[in-house]
Amino acid sequence: MVYINFISLKQGKTQLIEVIFSQAVRAAVTSWRSTVTFDYMLKSLACPRELGCELLPLIERELDNRNYSCAEVTAFAWNNPLVKLEAVFEPPELPETPTDFRPVPDAEGTVLAQITAIACLTTINSKAVSYRSENEGDLFVNLVVFPPDGGVFAEKSAGKMSGHTDGVSFPLRGLSDPENDRIAPSPDFVCLSALRNPNQVPTMVMPLEKLMERLSKEHIDELQKPQFIIGSQLTFREGMKRILGDELMVDDAQLLFAMNGSWWIRFSHSSTLIADTDKKSAQEAMDALKNACADCAIPVPLAPGDIALVNNRIALHGRSEVGDEYGGQTRWLLRTYGLDISNIDPNQWHEGSNFMLYP
Repeated sequence: MVYINFISLKQGKTQLIEVIFSQAVRAAVTSWRSTVTFDYMLKSLACPRELGCELLPLIERELDNRNYSCAEVTAFAWNNPLVKLEAVFEPPELPETPTDFRPVPDAEGTVLAQITAIACLTTINSKAVSYRSENEGDLFVNLVVFPPDGGVFAEKSAGKMSGHTDGVSFPLRGLSDPENDRIAPSPDFVCLSALRNPNQVPTMVMPLEKLMERLSKEHIDELQKPQFIIGSQLTFREGMKRILGDELMVDDAQLLFAMNGSWWIRFSHSSTLIADTDKKSAQEAMDALKNACADCAIPVPLAPGDIALVNNRIALHGRSEVGDEYGGQTRWLLRTYGLDISNIDPNQWHEGSNFMLYP
């Protein structure tokens, strides 16, 4: 596997955990699918927490049969920048690739991919979540190329995507937005489920551990100072304006955090600026971070049936250039987010939803 040097465990152990994780989830979901109707599957997606509770005992049994536990898999996922689960589902009966973020078509393959993603997140003590301000709060969205008349997203959907963390303008879990404590935290995981990838366009992953090795002590000190401005990423902006009245901007933000004996990061090439443009040390630190991203980016191609769990705290991620072809049999990923919701305040949920966070 191209990314195995990310992690501190030995290569054989790393591959084994991922293989066992994938096998257990696939077996559990396959067993569950054999007992339910397609309509039941569709209805289950509206209640991902309940679905996770339904699937978890089956997954635990499959892991136990392989002499593993959810606790071992969970520890692995939360301490590594990426978990790649190969052939964790099989995507049959797919329609043509959509040309917009939403909706995800209702077909056996797409529904199975979504249920499997929820199962993977449930296994690692994470819940599938969305944000009302992004794509109307849909729990899963299509990552596809838009047609040329697809507005502001068309060019971006076909091009390269630089390193970033998702939900960058939201606080890290355990912290609060300085002006509005109703703002929910950014996700812990970005979950990517591959339906099609004919040209093997890779997702690019940049482990924070590797980035830190490229930064000087001075750069690290500067990135911890509240001297940056973070704006909302493009997919959130219109929703922010509808809900909050304006784009969510975070002034006096820091990018690097010492959290529980580890480092966490929030950053986006396109949404992060220096608060004081005359402060050269801050600009130099951010430039060093960008250069480290370019140096440490590792390609991870996803085949149909693969799921990648990108740790949004200890890794940045991006994408190679996709190309201009759209629809038909072109590249198609589904994306959702995972979050430990144990300390989410009730007012950080949107009323009437058990997965949609504010804003």
